[in-house]
Amino acid sequence: MQLLLLIVIMITILFTGETQSATKYYVSPSGNDENLGTSPEKAWQTINKVNSIEFEPADTIAFEAGHVFSGSLSFNSADSGTSEFPVTVGSYGDGRATINSGNQTGLYAYNCAGFVIENLVFIGSGRTDSSGKDGISFYNNLVGDIRLDYIRIDNVEVSGYRKTGIILGGWNGLSGFKNVRITNSTAHDNGDKGINIYGYWPPLQGWANQDIYIGYCKAYNNPGIPDKSPHSGNGIMISQTEGGVIEYCEAYENGWLNSSNAGGPIGIWAWDAKDIVIQYCESHHNKTNNNKDGGGFDLDGGCINCIMQYNYSHDNHGAGYGIYQFDGAREFKNNTVRYNISENDGLVGGYGGINFWATHSSGGIQDTRVYNNTIYVSSNTTGAGIVDFAFGATYIYNTEIYNNIIVTAASKKVLDIPQTAGGWYFNGNCYWTYGSNLQFRWDSNTYTSLGAWREATGQEKLDDVNSGFEIDPQLTDPGKGGTIGDHTKLNTLSAYCLLPSSPMIDSGIDLLSTFGINPGSQDFYGTKIPQLNGIDIGAAESEEASSSSSHKPSLPDIFGLNYNYPNPFNAITIIPYSLVFPSRLAISIYNLTGEKINQLANSYHKVGDYTVSWDGRDHAGKSVASGIYFCQMETVAYKKAIKVAFLK
Repeated sequence: MQLLLLIVIMITILFTGETQSATKYYVSPSGNDENLGTSPEKAWQTINKVNSIEFEPADTIAFEAGHVFSGSLSFNSADSGTSEFPVTVGSYGDGRATINSGNQTGLYAYNCAGFVIENLVFIGSGRTDSSGKDGISFYNNLVGDIRLDYIRIDNVEVSGYRKTGIILGGWNGLSGFKNVRITNSTAHDNGDKGINIYGYWPPLQGWANQDIYIGYCKAYNNPGIPDKSPHSGNGIMISQTEGGVIEYCEAYENGWLNSSNAGGPIGIWAWDAKDIVIQYCESHHNKTNNNKDGGGFDLDGGCINCIMQYNYSHDNHGAGYGIYQFDGAREFKNNTVRYNISENDGLVGGYGGINFWATHSSGGIQDTRVYNNTIYVSSNTTGAGIVDFAFGATYIYNTEIYNNIIVTAASKKVLDIPQTAGGWYFNGNCYWTYGSNLQFRWDSNTYTSLGAWREATGQEKLDDVNSGFEIDPQLTDPGKGGTIGDHTKLNTLSAYCLLPSSPMIDSGIDLLSTFGINPGSQDFYGTKIPQLNGIDIGAAESEEASSSSSHKPSLPDIFGLNYNYPNPFNAITIIPYSLVFPSRLAISIYNLTGEKINQLANSYHKVGDYTVSWDGRDHAGKSVASGIYFCQMETVAYKKAIKVAFLK
């Protein structure tokens, strides 16, 4: 009997440990706060009743769709759900319910997480109401660097708040949030910002937030608060975060009231963050009221290992893509800007397609890679294709600019870099101006041709081989991209593809084999790279062969690694190989277990035929044992190995 009772108790514990009781509460204008709230017929009536209850994990609060509920929802640590059993706040019936919170926060969650907020509309008292607050706010100030887990915000619309539409963050050490998803949501006509992730400042060792995803969202008509410092009017902003993605989002018509002397707003950007990817987004017609910023995209102070890729920026007051390091920021290093398009950006303040600016803070801007972007500088652009705002000194180091297309209207600069001491490396780019000479501003000089700039500066030379092009890249409808307006359809942009006769097809530098840079798997349009016989220049990889070969060098008939001679050998063997386009290549010797024992070549090569020799020694200079070895040649587009027999 005791054994049977013990089994029953164990089964009960196991069962209750794997399930969670859940209650769904209903709120309706026709309800009554004296009801139980557990069915539409027994619904509560007011938000005040909701706020008086302590909810359990897996509970749901559902407001009747099509109706407006006045008041501010409030939750605290006693209401927390879990990632397995979150508390859900949403609607029931057809459509969405509306929370009208006046000048109070629409939904305020203090020191709690484990929430799903979905299918709701939040409306404030208007962005000009100086007493107004935020739309949806999750705030964590717990002691002990605690990241609260699991927040889902989906299919919400937030507007009319003085401060920010959707905001999450912490302000006590490294306390913040993790495992956050904001999706299919809109933040518009708010005063300060659309969507914001933040943490404690000044920065500590670490990041308050982790694993943040913002996808399929829009932020528009968030104009900023006049004189708010350091800036106001941002669309989507993420900071104090380690690991995050912003994708398939659109930001537009933000920032026009920003007037702070300290800085300006950006459509979509990250700062003081690590391992952030911003991709597949459109940011356009963003503004400023003080000639500061108002740009499309930005990686700003304290960004590490971040990427902006596959984005479309156009018609912004500020830069299309900003790369900035402000005073007091922590290290800014190892960031990448690739396969993006900029059109008609930089309408005020001397900004252009891609902008740099750095103070000396934490070593300035370090190890930035900018490649395979297409930049169109219009007659309305006030800056250049690539600009450095170096006011008297430069703090920009080891900046690599490869395989980009920069085209300008007449009398516009392709480059404007007044201080170059930090280390700029341009190779394989295409520069073209419609209707006038090229203009390269470099230090205190302006050059009017690629050849003159190359000769004076040594740029666009790779291992003493001239690189880069001064030639019409033959783009489809440059300057006529316009607004897509659907962040899932950026690949329908027709303005910056390469015509079949474009000299950019197959003319790019092989970044992996030449510089060890992995260029990614696709171009702006989603086309797999490489196509045809090599890498293209610009943001588009053509799937059509070029009909014009006049710009191509003559190529050897044989491409690759040929058989060595003599074979077998006991003193030295000669290994012939050929290249059909300029590339960095590696030739290595491996033993039968796959261990690399020597490297015979690892450098950039011109087109042509070559030989290398091996004397049967390893990398330490010691003679290897008799036997079979493999000699492998590798570029990004080619890999081959041959057997080599060594006999002592």
